[in-house]
Amino acid sequence: MTDSVAIRARGLTRHFGDVVAVDGVDLDVVDGEFLTLLGPSGSGKTTVLRMIAGFERPDSGTIELAGVDVTQTPPYARDVNTVFQDYALFPHMSVLANVEYGLRVKKVPKAERAERAREALASVRLDGYEDRAPSQLSGGQRQRVALARALVNRPRVLLLDEPLGALDLKLREQMQVELKEIQRQVGITFVFVTHDQDEALTMSDRIAVFNEGRIAQLGTPTEVYEHPATSFVAGFVGTSNLLDTAAAMEVLGRPGTWSVRPEKIRVHPTRDTVPADHHCLTGTVREVIYVGMSTRFVVDLPTGGSLMAVQQNSEGSADLSHMRGQSVSLSWDPRHEYEVAN
Repeated sequence: MTDSVAIRARGLTRHFGDVVAVDGVDLDVVDGEFLTLLGPSGSGKTTVLRMIAGFERPDSGTIELAGVDVTQTPPYARDVNTVFQDYALFPHMSVLANVEYGLRVKKVPKAERAERAREALASVRLDGYEDRAPSQLSGGQRQRVALARALVNRPRVLLLDEPLGALDLKLREQMQVELKEIQRQVGITFVFVTHDQDEALTMSDRIAVFNEGRIAQLGTPTEVYEHPATSFVAGFVGTSNLLDTAAAMEVLGRPGTWSVRPEKIRVHPTRDTVPADHHCLTGTVREVIYVGMSTRFVVDLPTGGSLMAVQQNSEGSADLSHMRGQSVSLSWDPRHEYEVAN
């Protein structure tokens, strides 16, 4: 990844009637990176993607691609391609013809477009599928054909609008890994929109977390997960426990709102077994949830509210349902608590 900027957005705003969809967004996307725009429905992430593509015009602000202002440039004149959740493949055309289509519209000579289409199919691991019809492909294969069709134009930036949303869980997880490998191989800047936190953490070089039309935090997956900037980010990206008011004063001896991830919390039968340098509080186990590789504990606190702790099922019997109703101590290393803004 170089330091050159593929996309620079400044002061982007977009209104739909009285609704502020995007509210003063500034964003730099580095050449060759995989950036994910993550957020719940209505947070502004898709509208920002559509403005970069040219499908939406900002009410104010500017968009540059490779240093050139394209704010008023139509979509077809921008050096970007977009892949949508709906693959929109032509059912009457072969895989090769589908991938060639954009080059055909641009009147690229037949031999050149066939060669480039085959190269694009090879880059998404679909060599030998040129003569098949879309109906003969799996969902993941159809998604890769749509990706090849976008890559064949050799865009500077590829925009992906929830492209894996229609796939089942197993296939989606497989495609997450494949898509990241393809992006590394072709070296094109990817801007990926999703509402799936695990998807964003798995694939991204950086994540922009959107909330109410603004970027709540921008950073690497590790930064966003381990050091959430706000209580919204802490709660939306993964699962987080928030200590505030009475609990924060009792356990930490200071006010504010503090985030502690469930996997950082240890469950002890008594306070005597808690390491001396850990923060600790007691509570009553309300629920024990077995989820295969781990067990989740929901522990009610005397001060009100509850905390969740996660324990890996790495040894012995994983049936810990007998702990419901038991009094336990919870502890964590102070290095794993982070103050967050409300």
